[in-house]
Amino acid sequence: MNYKVIVVEDEALIRRNIVKKVQGLNLGFNVIGSASDGKSALDLIETELPQLVITDIQMPIMDGLELVKALYFTYPNIKVIILSGFHEFEFARQAIQYGVNDYLLKPVIIEELSTALTKIKLQLDSNLTSLSTLANIKSKHVAPQELVTAVELYLRSNYKTEVTLEAIAKSLNFSPDYLSRVYKKSTGKSPLKYLIHLRINEAKRLLTSNLELDIKTIGELVGYSDQYYFSRTFKHNTNHYPSEYRSLKGQENDKHT
Repeated sequence: MNYKVIVVEDEALIRRNIVKKVQGLNLGFNVIGSASDGKSALDLIETELPQLVITDIQMPIMDGLELVKALYFTYPNIKVIILSGFHEFEFARQAIQYGVNDYLLKPVIIEELSTALTKIKLQLDSNLTSLSTLANIKSKHVAPQELVTAVELYLRSNYKTEVTLEAIAKSLNFSPDYLSRVYKKSTGKSPLKYLIHLRINEAKRLLTSNLELDIKTIGELVGYSDQYYFSRTFKHNTNHYPSEYRSLKGQENDKHT
């Protein structure tokens, strides 16, 4: 079994070097894409759903810490290795609280990379074995569309709370990996992408219909306790920050009055 890897590093030479080292180790990891910043990486991750992301900390547009945080809340099953310089240790320390599996100092030593990849492969192999066993049992009893409907009903009822894939899976008595795989195969997107869709649509409604509510409050009402993360997520999905969206819609309404 080859596991998919995405490498995120803004310096092209280092990025190519990391890709070459991962491929050269022949540990069952296949680099299927790379990106030079966190925002581009998130787009690629949504499309490819890799099992592992290797990311630098300091990058333009969206840095590695923001990327790690986004993965923690939306793709908690993806393993993460961060790359860090000595002067970036504080960033690395913060990243650990968001479930990072390992971090390596740059320049990356091949032996340390091999050790980190081997540990992650053991975890992924174990998860895959459990998933295969469970899938054989579950697939005999629940049709894919029934599972999709159950997931979306759960999300519509709970989108205002802090939802993770593990929470959804536990409530429906499925493994997170199995649930995610069946949902994506049936709908073409991940359960958490549907969750974001629900939250952003409700945020749009609140921004235009409840002008007395500030941005922080609206973020909290749709499930984002971190105002900064809410604003970044809203911008990523609409091309506007919440305040910009509210202003634009207000101007449109004024033209029609």
